[in-house]
Amino acid sequence: MIKAWFRTGALFSLALLLFLPVKVYADYDVEMAYSLGMGSRVDNLDWSIAGNLYSTGPYVNVLSELKWSDLEISQFKADGRFLVGKDQKFVLLKVMLDYGWILSGDNRDSDYAGNNRTLEFSRSSNSANNGNVSDASLGLGYQFRLVSDRIRITPLMGYSSSRQNLRMTNGYQTVSRPDLYSKVSPLGPFYGLDSTYETQWKGPWIGLELSLQASEKIALFGSFEYHWADYYAKANWNLRDDLAHPISFEHDADGTGIVASAGGAYVFNERWSLKIYLDMQQWSTDPGLDRVFGADGGYVETLLNEVNWSSFAAGLELTYTFKGISRSRRAVYY
Repeated sequence: MIKAWFRTGALFSLALLLFLPVKVYADYDVEMAYSLGMGSRVDNLDWSIAGNLYSTGPYVNVLSELKWSDLEISQFKADGRFLVGKDQKFVLLKVMLDYGWILSGDNRDSDYAGNNRTLEFSRSSNSANNGNVSDASLGLGYQFRLVSDRIRITPLMGYSSSRQNLRMTNGYQTVSRPDLYSKVSPLGPFYGLDSTYETQWKGPWIGLELSLQASEKIALFGSFEYHWADYYAKANWNLRDDLAHPISFEHDADGTGIVASAGGAYVFNERWSLKIYLDMQQWSTDPGLDRVFGADGGYVETLLNEVNWSSFAAGLELTYTFKGISRSRRAVYY
């Protein structure tokens, strides 16, 4: 219900803003800003599953656990902002897009025969130096300008989607207990590993944005967002002959996330500025569903315990700002 309310409200507000008659803008101040930049990012993601959901007997509460850690990412980022208003009150529409290439990282795949991560019978340590990540966000809010426009406060609502396309290659078996599971791989390297795990987190959010013009040349900014997410993932375990391909299993769950950003900008002139930013994301899911598809066409459902994702990014962006100031119902642009 909450997600549907936010989605409907955001779409209605966006449509109202976009389809206002052009002549209305002549009565208002207009500001547009476009930013492009590059940065570095580090992500971590893990998930675990339990036993068969419909088993009548006891099952292992952590049967399998996957961790992708220290994913070093080179990221391209683009932002757009459109403001229209007057008398220090403005409507803000903003959009953010980013795309990153995973350059390096590690993966660990562990399987257990006992509860609480005991009786580990298989563990492989693998490379995760391929893949990509992307984020998209649309926000709409009402901006208040205080202290002669030096302070700007903007409550916001919006919708976002984030994806991670993760890979596992260069497999190396570090724990092997054939006494617990006869089909486990022997210790040492194993060849041909090229498995994938593709995720999507999407849903509405609410947030608050603050900015301060500290001096003529220096501006500071920060933002905080709380997200509700529908989580979905699909995987292709390429070395498992007993599983279906290209979708070996899929995950479904509800989740939440926190996205925060802070930084500063150096203003060269009224149109150009350079900003440095720090972005942080922390996401997790409730227990969900793990649906495993067999090579014979059947499927089994197990418990997805949780998924956790964290991300930290830092970078630089160059910003171009365009302003139009209303004067007696005529817009004067500079």
